[in-house]
Amino acid sequence: MYNFIWGLQAVLREAKDTLMSVTDYPLFWGFAMGFLVSTIVHAFLMTDSPRQVPAVLFQDKSKSFARLYPPRDDGSYAKSYTNFSRMVDRTKLVSLLAVLLVMILILIAVITK
Repeated sequence: MYNFIWGLQAVLREAKDTLMSVTDYPLFWGFAMGFLVSTIVHAFLMTDSPRQVPAVLFQDKSKSFARLYPPRDDGSYAKSYTNFSRMVDRTKLVSLLAVLLVMILILIAVITK
């Protein structure tokens, strides 16, 4: 039983040391915060209203389109699904790139320390 506790302590100590080396990396906070803020601003500018961003990122395209743009009385929609689909793809791509670049920066910080 003691071996499990010691192993768990060693793993947690190593995780703490890794996080400390990432936070001590001089470029981490400036780049990460600036890039994430610019990504959020970019996502808000690409969409028609900021309330769409969570629905666009975390829901299926057809479900979020149906929720955001209900059909008119005559059965037509106020916005084209094709344009909406392109906007969703761009927003998801920008968000994915932001997460990927921050993870690459964390990896660089861990490797160089």
